[in-house]
Amino acid sequence: MRPMRRQPWDPGLQVERTALAWMRTCLSLIVVALIAFRFAAHESLALALGLGAIVVPLALLALWLAWRRFRASSARLAEGRRLPDALLPVTMAIVTTLTGVLGFVYVVLER
Repeated sequence: MRPMRRQPWDPGLQVERTALAWMRTCLSLIVVALIAFRFAAHESLALALGLGAIVVPLALLALWLAWRRFRASSARLAEGRRLPDALLPVTMAIVTTLTGVLGFVYVVLER
């Protein structure tokens, strides 16, 4: 009887948990953008439309990148290759920063 060869990781759960965390973060950003859109629409429709036109598509892009990264990570981990690039974290940093800047602009214009 041959001894079973153990893998150094669970072949899916860690990658799946990470993907779910990224997807929750992306969905949270979409909700925050929609709430900010609602508040900004009372003061400036142009600012609200700018917020919606920029942040929501970027957050949806990040959501798609999270799904793509999950699939690529699963396949590469099983094959023993390097994991995917850092496009998703960079996109998420841009979306988060942009949401914060637009929120700051809204607060400044509120005065």
